[in-house]
This record gives sequence, C-alpha cells and structure tokens, in this order.
Amino acid sequence: HPNYRAMLCAAVLGIMTVPSLGIDPKRVHLIDMFPRTSSNANPNIIRNYIFRGNNPVEDGMFAYDKLVDTVRASASSECGVTLPEKFRVVDIDLENVSDPGQNTEINFWQNHSELGELFSWPILGTILDVKHTPFEKEVVKSGSWAVRGNADDLDLRMTKLNDMLKNITNVSTVFYVHCNAGCDRTGEFIGSYMMSYLDYNATTAMGEDCRQCGRCPNFYATNAMGFWCLTLQQRKERTNLGNCKDFAGCKYLGDCNAHNPTHPVNPCPQ
Repeated sequence: HPNYRAMLCAAVLGIMTVPSLGIDPKRVHLIDMFPRTSSNANPNIIRNYIFRGNNPVEDGMFAYDKLVDTVRASASSECGVTLPEKFRVVDIDLENVSDPGQNTEINFWQNHSELGELFSWPILGTILDVKHTPFEKEVVKSGSWAVRGNADDLDLRMTKLNDMLKNITNVSTVFYVHCNAGCDRTGEFIGSYMMSYLDYNATTAMGEDCRQCGRCPNFYATNAMGFWCLTLQQRKERTNLGNCKDFAGCKYLGDCNAHNPTHPVNPCPQ
C-alpha cells in the first residue's frame, strides 16, 4: 500500500539521520547483573553485567578505553558496584547499516576479538499506535506490529541476552546495549527487558527509560514497548504490567512523554 510504504520510509529515515556524538556518560547505566547481590558487590566474584548507553564511536574511532572507563564509573557512582580489573565487552548494537559509525564498530571488533565481540541486532520499532490498532490480538500474536515483523525479534534476542548474562565463565563480561542516541531503540529494548526480566510494570519501565536517557523514547520505540507489554499479557499471561496503552502519550511519529511515571525504590540490580 503506497501510504504504508511512505510511513515506513519516514520511520526508517527518522531514526537514522542523527549524527553520532560519542559516549555520553549520563546515558550509561547498569541495568542488570548476574549473580545479583547487594550494592556493595564483591569484585572478586565473577559476574556478568548489562549496561545501556549510546553510540561508542567518537571522531571516527571506536572509543574502547572511554567505554570501559565509563561503564566502570557508572556502576560505581550509581550503584556502588565495582567492576573487576579485567572483563570482556560484548557490544550489542541495535543500529542499522546507515547509522553513523556502524562500520567503524564492525571493523574494530574484527580486529580486536581478544577484547570481546559484536552482536548486530538492528531494530526499528513500530509505526502503529498501540492505542488505536485494528485487529489488536491478531497483530500482537503475529508480531506484525513491528516494522521488521516478528515483534522486532525482541523475545529471541532478550532471551539470548539473559542466557548469556547467566553464563558465568572464567572472566566477567560486560554487555553494552546501545543504538545511536541511547534513547529510542535502546529504550525499546531495555524497557522491554525491564518488563520481561526485572518485573517492572509499563509505567516504571517508561519512567526509567526517560530518566536514564534524559528524555523519553520516541513514538516508534514507545509504541513498540506498548505492543511488547501486550505481548507479555497475551502470550505469557502477565497480569502485573498495568495499562499497556496508557503509560505514555506520543505525537504521531514524534516525541513522547510519560504518564505519571514511577520508579523502583532502587534501580540497581539486587
């Protein structure tokens, strides 16, 4: 349908035209770790960690040292968690081929496999409004709400990430989940992870997304979170997620704001 293709192009172009500005420490946060412990986590115990953030490419180079320093500082200052002296980095890149810096990331990890590895998991969100979608149950069941289809592969990818988080080896691993700005696609993925694995309801997941980025995820990402919330209710019979359609308000294909956002007592892994 011509109108659908036009909206699809607008969605794709709208999330790919922002230049890469490099790591913003204010957008880097510890989301989960395994094993989970109290905030004064013993650095001598091997653990794995999930962080969110933004694009780690600066001035045409992958800023590996700055990334390591930033996740270390964020874990310590925000959660009182001391990362070990050495750890592997798994770069979970949610960007697409036209995003600035993606080829730089690919080349870096091809040449520095001793430091970690790259997973390229592009997502695009949705152009549908979760509040006004005909045949809602069918759309949720099929995952066709996502621009890429198959519910943006959220279930498959979050399951894999959580499995890797719990796979303890002889060295700790930091999983760094990011898009370009660290707000929209990262907000969709991490917000969905919070509902799936941290037992957050939709209002709290959205509240944390807005707080951690410094602004709320955009239309594509926020509505994708709403559809994922409905997916958890429909497929997994979750009853503690709240209203999956009214945790935010969005301008169509534009900005969003959280409705009465809530926050966990302690946002750090416990």
